[in-house]
Amino acid sequence: MPSLENIFLFVMILTRISGLFLYIPFFSHKSIPAIARIMLATTFALIIFPLVEFDSVFPDSVFKIALWLTKELIIGLTMGFAVRMIFFVLDYASYILTIEIGMRPSPEFDPSNAQASANPLGSVIYFLGLMVLLSGSEYNVLLAFVASYEVAPLGFSEVNALAVDFIVRTTAGVFKIGLLMAAPIIAVNFLVNLVFAALGKVVPKLNVFILSFSVRIMAGTTVLAFSVFLIVHYITSYISETPGSMLRFILFRPVF
Repeated sequence: MPSLENIFLFVMILTRISGLFLYIPFFSHKSIPAIARIMLATTFALIIFPLVEFDSVFPDSVFKIALWLTKELIIGLTMGFAVRMIFFVLDYASYILTIEIGMRPSPEFDPSNAQASANPLGSVIYFLGLMVLLSGSEYNVLLAFVASYEVAPLGFSEVNALAVDFIVRTTAGVFKIGLLMAAPIIAVNFLVNLVFAALGKVVPKLNVFILSFSVRIMAGTTVLAFSVFLIVHYITSYISETPGSMLRFILFRPVF
């Protein structure tokens, strides 16, 4: 029969993995039944249970137990947030691409939120990022979660100020990488607008405003087709850094 300490240890592990699964994209999807997510989290907690060491003193009050469980949930949520950052980048990049190409967003199913509010290009880029992430990188994410018990062991900890600074800088990098993904289309759109502005001066009777729409869409979609590999390169590069970011996102560090 398991001891009370082992039960408490398992509950803390389950709490941390539940926080991760609540935010990580391919586990937090609304189309996945809640019972399936609970069973998946429980199974993974059972797998890593023998790998986790508990060297702290068992909490002696309900308040301390609640405090420890809250800390474990926050750690799981912040690591899930680190994984979800790639989809924040893709959302921002798809928004810029849609505006620059001139494709007016129409109501469509949003795979990230399970609601009709996205645009077709955003859905394509979302699935592209999900496909790259699930092509082997999910194992690195789960390994980083196991390694989190070395960075932030079970037990009492203090706030890690360095993690807060890193989260702020990484969040600011979302806009930078999103702009880099959309940079070729932005450049082409600028050239198209420049050419039609010159044509408007040379041929005043030419309706450059109407003509520029079709040219922007044709040129934008053509450049987008050729820049898919560039977008995949940025996605792959960002995902390769995600396991390290998960560990650096942890807001608590052990007290020595």
